[in-house]
Amino acid sequence: MNIVYFLGNGFDKAQGLKTSYPEFYEYLDKQEGSALLQNLKSDIRKDTKLWADMEEAFGQFTSKIDTEEDFQNLYFELSDYLQEYLKSENEKFIPSVELKGKFYNDFLFFGKYLGELDRTRYNQFVNAFSSSIDINVITLNYTNTLEKLLSINTQVSNVNKNFNNNRILHNIIHVHGGLDDAIIIGVDNEKQIENEKFRMSDNVKDLLVKIQSNHAMKFLKHEYCENFIKNANLIILYGTSLGDTDLRWWNLIGNELNRRNNIAIIQHLYHPIEIKPTRRQLLAQIERNYQNTLMRKLGIKQEEFSERLTNRLFFTVNSNIFKN
Repeated sequence: MNIVYFLGNGFDKAQGLKTSYPEFYEYLDKQEGSALLQNLKSDIRKDTKLWADMEEAFGQFTSKIDTEEDFQNLYFELSDYLQEYLKSENEKFIPSVELKGKFYNDFLFFGKYLGELDRTRYNQFVNAFSSSIDINVITLNYTNTLEKLLSINTQVSNVNKNFNNNRILHNIIHVHGGLDDAIIIGVDNEKQIENEKFRMSDNVKDLLVKIQSNHAMKFLKHEYCENFIKNANLIILYGTSLGDTDLRWWNLIGNELNRRNNIAIIQHLYHPIEIKPTRRQLLAQIERNYQNTLMRKLGIKQEEFSERLTNRLFFTVNSNIFKN
């Protein structure tokens, strides 16, 4: 059975790291920087809560930049500040032996947080596969939080870490780069670049369009990740907002869900309002809402919704998975 984890910023937040966009913005706002950076900060300040929102706003801000040189200088200025901030947060995270033990168990037995009814349906799905499990991780994060939890010393793509019970972690792909290396702050495609002149510029797209940025650095990260998804039997989404600046991944997952019946999705959700035990019936309503949102994000139209698809969607709400 092939498992693909998709991790977003919520994974780092679950470990207590202050890596959300508003927390970074608070740091960035205290930096003087260039006049263009000051203008960018003013432009993206309002109602920007998620990293995807910031990246989308950055693409729109290009309409206020005149030259490729100005854009490049601003891009690397923002990148340097982000690296500096995240390094300081990353260094603070030193997981305890107890947290590592809990994480190992959660990471390998990912279905245990499902409700009893869903766990029965989930077990029926996984019973069709062999007992051996091959795991690949696609992370949108720059930090090495996951590597610390798994006692992997450095950010390396090929891990091949053998766990008990026929479980092997093969790869961890930091598809947007990692600290002390080039990182990608960008959009999914050139249509998300507001400056029409920049849409035609490979120099700009080498920085701002994520897949082209990886290719500019001679990486095949996107190709590896596409292959993982196309061969996945289970995709586990944790801590990602499914933003439009990573649209290609959500569309690819949606295509695979539609195309074949041997793939399922578990999405671990954070709901900002606590669900009291005395109001547990609200779980069904919340999950239906998230199910509709997920299907739209995956590019699946309302008229295409069917039990063939929804029976392979699983959710947890405010579960304790991966949390200290």
